[in-house]
Amino acid sequence: MAAWLVRVNFVLVKRPSITAICLLLASAVCSALAVTCSWEESPEYETVLNSLVESERAFARAAADLGTRSAFLAYLADDAVLFRPRALNGRQFLQTQQDRPGLLSWEPVYADVSAAGDLGYTTGPWSYKPDPAGDPIAHGHYFSVWKKLPDGSWKVAIDHGIYNPPPAEPAGPPRTPQLHRADRGRAGREIEPGAELQRVLDKDRAFAAAAESQGALQSVNAFVTADVYILRNDIDPRTGIEEARVLAAERPGKLTCSVLGGEVARSGDLAFTYGEYQYTPPRAEAPSELGNYVRVWRNSPSTGGIWRVAVDLLSPVPPAPEAEE
Repeated sequence: MAAWLVRVNFVLVKRPSITAICLLLASAVCSALAVTCSWEESPEYETVLNSLVESERAFARAAADLGTRSAFLAYLADDAVLFRPRALNGRQFLQTQQDRPGLLSWEPVYADVSAAGDLGYTTGPWSYKPDPAGDPIAHGHYFSVWKKLPDGSWKVAIDHGIYNPPPAEPAGPPRTPQLHRADRGRAGREIEPGAELQRVLDKDRAFAAAAESQGALQSVNAFVTADVYILRNDIDPRTGIEEARVLAAERPGKLTCSVLGGEVARSGDLAFTYGEYQYTPPRAEAPSELGNYVRVWRNSPSTGGIWRVAVDLLSPVPPAPEAEE
């Protein structure tokens, strides 16, 4: 599924989820009283993963059959976050928009789900054709986090993405994080959802503090998984901590982040956070870039039982158009 900022800027041009609301939502997963969850065994990993991937593909088919706006309204959760260009409630935004012609296409190529089968993500290439019979005029990679509702359906919790060159090869079958394969079939942890989400938000703030005070390279070394998946404008997605170190070294300076919200799986092994960042180049007195970020965090045997960043997306906010004199 393509992020509305990149996927839909071409069609319609993919904030109520602030921290307090997210805490309430996560707590409500178990009960209105936020009772501790206990998970003795997890759903079958492949079955749940396939159901998520098929939901993404159905979403893409709906965009082709019904139009992008209608498809998004059908698949977004009530509290879903989009970026237009900053974080806001996606459904409320789309209800004020009109659909436009053109074909927005996408295909999942990388995905993962929680042990509880209630939270997952997919990412892959997208393209946009103003004429469905013509050639694409824009490409990128979308990134979407999904959550499972009580009725068993998957809905999009947050959607974003990047622009980059067209893929060199056709999309292959979806793959999962390499090191996470050892965790398949794993049972979840006992957690208190509201408290666990607060731990993830605190971890996000610690990641940001390290990036601001010690530099992006230090935050990479201390906070990301060995198989971290990285999404940045103008380059193909990168995988692995070594690639993360290269990208951090290529862009020295100060990165200041502020977390706006997130959500955690009932099994305490997968979570996402989102917020805004400012980038200040070396020796500059003021930031030169404002952007949005989305991170997926993983806590599992492959991360040593601590929360680490498994997916990291940074995307600049387009500059505001200059006012006419």
